[in-house]
Amino acid sequence: MLDPSLPVSLVLGAGGARGVAHVGILEGLAERSFVVSEIVGSSVGALIAAYYGCVGLDLPKLRELGLSFSSRQLIAWAAARRAPAFLAQRLKRRAGIIPGYLDMLECAPTDRLHHGIARIGVQAFDLIRNEEVLFHSGLPAFPLCDATRGAVAIPKFYPVREFVHGERSYRLIDGGVYNRIPIEWLFTEPFSPRQILVVDIANRIEHRRENADKIARIGRAHPDVPIVIATPDTLGRGTILFRRSGLTSLIDSGRETVALAVG
Repeated sequence: MLDPSLPVSLVLGAGGARGVAHVGILEGLAERSFVVSEIVGSSVGALIAAYYGCVGLDLPKLRELGLSFSSRQLIAWAAARRAPAFLAQRLKRRAGIIPGYLDMLECAPTDRLHHGIARIGVQAFDLIRNEEVLFHSGLPAFPLCDATRGAVAIPKFYPVREFVHGERSYRLIDGGVYNRIPIEWLFTEPFSPRQILVVDIANRIEHRRENADKIARIGRAHPDVPIVIATPDTLGRGTILFRRSGLTSLIDSGRETVALAVG
């Protein structure tokens, strides 16, 4: 169980639209006065970490974001990214809120974080070196927008995100393809977890089992750091294709799992 006297390090897992459950997790922790000091996220988990910790959206705004997008917007934005110029603008208009919220990432300052967060990490996969990478807020000139957009670049759906940071070139795709639960990064610099809440939003039983086995291995390697798993009701839920009517229930499920984690 989580200890309210200690800061919480969050691991926000991959899962596309199911990631709105992460909003409920944050709401549930705030309602119980837990202090979230660190967040590491994969795919949509990286997106939530970026908007909460770096852009600074508060929980009502984060909920509004989570409830405002649709499958049609995601598909229109994906099509716009690959369409010729004469068609791209029309598709972007059909993408609804997505372009405006991506502009927020472009404009967000990277030298300070919000809501008491001390560190965030954005996990992705680099096709150039064929390896996972983690961009964190302690890096000089933290490439927030490029790293976050790369972290959610679902292969064959969104284009690879290419950029240069420092002296290294990157070609990033969605980190969740290779690592749904990036808990191991919390045991690298600059992170210093006291207790960890892992949020698993997998939609398949076998993935839940694989994730649980991995978390157990990490726990055995670091017995001094308590690890709690939260599993919102995401089994069978879609990644890109979903019903907007089900988004509220995902947020509510996230909040409910916090109650179980606290005990």
